[in-house]
Amino acid sequence: MADAVPRCFIKQNYYIMNTTDIQKLRIEEVFRSFKIGHGNIGDTVGPTVTMFDFTPSVGVRMSKIRGLKDELAVALGVPSVRVIAPMENGKVGIEVPNSKRENVDLFDMLADNEYQEDMELPLAIGKTTDGKTFITDLADMPHLLVAGATGMGKSVGLNVILMSLLNRKKPDELKLVLIDPKQVELSVYNNIEKPYLAKLSYMEDAVITDVDDAKETLEAVIRLMEKRYSLLKDNNVRNIKEYNYLIDKGRIIGEKLPYYVVVIDEYGDLILQSKGREMETAICRIAQKARAVGIHMIISTQRPDTKIVTGSIKANFPTRIAFRTTTGTDSRVVLDRIGAEKLTGNGDMLYFAGGDFTRVQCAYVSTEDVMDMCFDIKEEYENCKQTYLPLPPQMEQASRVPEYVKKYARQLAGRTFIHWQFYDDWIIKPLQELGIVGELTETATGFSKTQGYEVLISDIDEIEKVLS
Repeated sequence: MADAVPRCFIKQNYYIMNTTDIQKLRIEEVFRSFKIGHGNIGDTVGPTVTMFDFTPSVGVRMSKIRGLKDELAVALGVPSVRVIAPMENGKVGIEVPNSKRENVDLFDMLADNEYQEDMELPLAIGKTTDGKTFITDLADMPHLLVAGATGMGKSVGLNVILMSLLNRKKPDELKLVLIDPKQVELSVYNNIEKPYLAKLSYMEDAVITDVDDAKETLEAVIRLMEKRYSLLKDNNVRNIKEYNYLIDKGRIIGEKLPYYVVVIDEYGDLILQSKGREMETAICRIAQKARAVGIHMIISTQRPDTKIVTGSIKANFPTRIAFRTTTGTDSRVVLDRIGAEKLTGNGDMLYFAGGDFTRVQCAYVSTEDVMDMCFDIKEEYENCKQTYLPLPPQMEQASRVPEYVKKYARQLAGRTFIHWQFYDDWIIKPLQELGIVGELTETATGFSKTQGYEVLISDIDEIEKVLS
């Protein structure tokens, strides 16, 4: 009679099984304990989670399976699991966090064949639970809401989105309007101001950080939108794609229209600082109409509550990304369902579009990589001209002249000439537009010549008339 197999050998064989097989056995043990019949359990290993799927026996209630989330988490030794019952194929899915997270590198995704396909505004976002590259088109969304708790990956996600756009689109194809109330998150993109960023001509920085400047910028985007609609109407086309097609074919004379992407990094902070709902009204108006003329919006917030993410915002931002939220209530505000509170953080997110949910591990790009790319772009396109948003027709001077311009204008009372070294371009240009100073010229001072600007209006009363 053959000797029995030693217990230690069985134990060794048990422990050399891979983690996925062990987790399958533990899931089966839980199901047996609660008398849930099922078919074979399949598995798909992704960068962040492993998906186990199975077909339940006839008569098993889905609510009973969903109610076992805590029991499954304890049996598997993980903080939480996500149960999807049922999935599109009629099976039930259980997402279990991996013990080791795979880093999804953005630059590997930018080399993917799908990213190189013909998309208007391709976004290389990350990888799905089955390890496939997740790439989508912003032009089809057409606007995106990003939400999640602090430190869960929103800022990295925005950088991934912006890097995807900058890597694919040239300056004559894409313009960015960046609004950053936190002042530091998007400041690195000031380096690409001339080739890619659009702003109002009298504003100093291209990345908007002031609430009042943000309001004026959004109003300028609305003017741009209306101007483009008039252009499309005059040429009997319905959208920017058809207009650019006619330009390519030489059927109309003009330049191709670039896409505009408006990015607001902390929308909640902008709303709290603004008066009334003016900011929300401007954003909703852009989101409702701007798609056809090639203007798209991306807004993010770390305060996903009903005062910030209102019904109007949700109605106009049908595509949403939820990183891990603090509570299920916050998840329901963003996605209209719970689930985001069970994510693992560090870029783990749920992508919602058209009623479908996709779990994605967001790609990672470091701040150093963003800085390097911005400096490379700055050197490559150093001769590009600055893009300005349209000013109001017949502008009221008081509303368009910033306070700092008024301050410097009043200081010119009684003077006839100012030295060029003491005035930067961001001061001189608005003064020239108002007609207070002239162009750069040269004047004799004693035995030498000095470069500077002639003061055309030196009477304080006349200056006040120009400013009022």
